[in-house]
Amino acid sequence: MNTRQRLLQGTAVAAIVTATTLCAPTMATAHEARPGTGPSTFQECQGVTVDKTAPVIARAGALIKAPVQEIWNLHTDIDAWDTWIPEITPAQKETPGPLRPGSVFAWSPQGMKVTSTVTKVDRNRCIAWGAPVNGIDGVHLWTFKKVRGGVLATTEESWAGPPVEADIPGNQAALESGLIDWVNRLKSTAEAETRCAVRPGNERD
Repeated sequence: MNTRQRLLQGTAVAAIVTATTLCAPTMATAHEARPGTGPSTFQECQGVTVDKTAPVIARAGALIKAPVQEIWNLHTDIDAWDTWIPEITPAQKETPGPLRPGSVFAWSPQGMKVTSTVTKVDRNRCIAWGAPVNGIDGVHLWTFKKVRGGVLATTEESWAGPPVEADIPGNQAALESGLIDWVNRLKSTAEAETRCAVRPGNERD
């Protein structure tokens, strides 16, 4: 393993996940931030954004054809992440109750121990948390917007710190890949659960 590969392995915060099959889900079409520049506009959660001055900023989004409540529940049930994104587990809430500002949870992307603190929560709309690890100051934001045909889920994250600056292109690529994979897994799992729930013989009221 060369130096760049070791750096990427030691600093990646976003989960690098793959597709799963649950009632034949479809994969997302996610979009990336422009490499090295970050998005031209930033998502917000009650005034909180990612670090706009960070050297690495990435975004991925997908239209999810599922109820926003189901998407939100799936995304925020951290103790159950292992059922659909085991690549970033074990993951567990350390603060009891629903996620709220100040809630702490631990998770393990690529075998690392990350302790994140939630900074903002707007139920069914957005959530933001910090993700510091191995000298990286990470800020992670998710937004959920009802649109025609479903819910637009967007995830945005910034990385800053010496390990990031040591290899900006490599970290940019790693972060973009991780966010795209994560939103793909959220889309495929939420849509599969929705299809399973409404399949013949199990129609919703």
